Amino acid sequence: MSDLLNLASSLRALGDERLLVTLRRRAPIGAPKDFFDLAQHLLGPRSIQNALNRLSGSEARALRAVLEARADSQSVAALESLVEIGLVFCNADGYRAFDGVAALAEPLLARLAPEPTLETAPIKLVTEPNRGELGLCAIAAFETQQAVYELLLDAQQNQLRQTGKTGFGVSDVKRLAAHLRKTNQSVRAYYALAERMHLFQLVGEKWWLTTAASEYLAGTVLSRWTSLAEHWVESLGVVGAKELTSVLHFYPELDLLACLKSVFPLADSQLGEDLTLLAEQAQGIGFSVGGRPSLLLEYCLTKRLDLASELLQQNLPQTQHSLIVQADLSLIAPGPLDTATELVLRKFAQIEQVAVASSFRMSALSLSHGLECGLTLDEIRQMLLELNGKALPQPVEYLLREAETRFGRLTVASGPGGAEKAVVRSSDAILLTQVLNDSRLRAFAFKADTAASIATRLDPEVVYYGLRDHGYLAVRVDKDGLVLSPLNTLSYGQGISDTDGGPLQKLIQSLRDADVRVGEQPDDQDLTRQIQLAVKSKSALKIVAEDRSGKEIEFLILPTALANGRLRGMDKKSDVERTIPLKSVKRVQLG
Repeated sequence: MSDLLNLASSLRALGDERLLVTLRRRAPIGAPKDFFDLAQHLLGPRSIQNALNRLSGSEARALRAVLEARADSQSVAALESLVEIGLVFCNADGYRAFDGVAALAEPLLARLAPEPTLETAPIKLVTEPNRGELGLCAIAAFETQQAVYELLLDAQQNQLRQTGKTGFGVSDVKRLAAHLRKTNQSVRAYYALAERMHLFQLVGEKWWLTTAASEYLAGTVLSRWTSLAEHWVESLGVVGAKELTSVLHFYPELDLLACLKSVFPLADSQLGEDLTLLAEQAQGIGFSVGGRPSLLLEYCLTKRLDLASELLQQNLPQTQHSLIVQADLSLIAPGPLDTATELVLRKFAQIEQVAVASSFRMSALSLSHGLECGLTLDEIRQMLLELNGKALPQPVEYLLREAETRFGRLTVASGPGGAEKAVVRSSDAILLTQVLNDSRLRAFAFKADTAASIATRLDPEVVYYGLRDHGYLAVRVDKDGLVLSPLNTLSYGQGISDTDGGPLQKLIQSLRDADVRVGEQPDDQDLTRQIQLAVKSKSALKIVAEDRSGKEIEFLILPTALANGRLRGMDKKSDVERTIPLKSVKRVQLG
């Protein structure tokens, strides 16, 4: 059998869980139609090169042993990992590398150090924690989990569109960077981390929060850190994580970045940048201090996450249930708020600075957002009174009363259709005239519809966010005039299940469905594709065709050509050449 058929068969035989690992590690471009399409991509030179550069030391040495026909002396875990990522397959003769893999791997493996795998290196676990070090780890861990938390809340209140190479726009990055007091580069790294954790899902040209994001937002500080820690360890791969554990103890003088480079000895310049980012993320979640690996990392690598969580909990800033409400409409949280309180607070107050002690600010727009999300002004007032512990400053009371009178005066609804996609209505003619004549809104091309409404050809959500960006307290309503919560609008992607792989899980299901369809009732495109693959790979093809009487007959054909709707090939059973009309073929199977 050809490499293509071998790999397709190997991928098909993997369970869904292991296939999910394959897709994550090899990251196929686009959406493969079937296992042969996936195999064709994975056997491409660029895909193979990327996979080789990301091999851990144990995997690289195992691959070299396979090429030298001495795989029996290698770790079974490393060999199975090579099968899992599609570089090696196993048959009756043992483990074998695909021809394309062997050609590209040999020059790379020639520079690999001859030292044995570090999986058997003695491990001496540290039992006495360094309290000063853990304090620094806890601060870093708190800030990072809070940064991702803030990123998701920001995405919940603002439409994020796919932009440029990174996928996130400059304005979105700058807005979040201002809140976090971080650089744009740091914020882009947070966005990339959230995407890899499946907290975002791209649907069309927009980013939506997923069910994983909802769970992250509803979790505690510790549970959010746990998800970050688990993701970091999983990104190494099972073999890579085990080898890093050994490297940390075998070479205690190395910093974490040097350890990572030791674990991945075939890394190219691109992977080198990824390893640097991985080391920076480790520092951010408390896995290293000043580049030196911490006890938290050791615990997580050795599957003792419960101990790491317990140790971190002892050093995290304690949550508080209080706010300082000031006359300038700012709110100061002297310490981290509990999750339930902060989620409600974020609905009616904008964050100004994110830290252990955060600051917020209320405005007419932020209060309008809270009312749209289902809160009442009485609920907001009572919450502020409870957290403040005393009467509210007079300017705050004025703002609450103003928000009550202005809420709902300007509404945005879907238009009747045609050129009018959105209609803006108001009982205040002066306010409507102001919107119509505002030069900042010229791009919306508003036209007077009636005395109480203006219309535009743009979508309602575009108009809603555009008006609010320019200070108008617009509210979206449905056809019955009921207020639509912006949070519900932004929860489109929450129906996507990401805890089990999200889009990759959907891809696996489509691959399985394609297999069933080809085996049971393939369409013409499926048949043609299978036959062309058989011709190209010179593989035998089991064909079930229908004769003139309607009876199904099975042939084992070595196809040689497909043209003019006819398949020509050698019948391996009767040793004669046959020509079979494609329209009479019912099912095919490579084998």
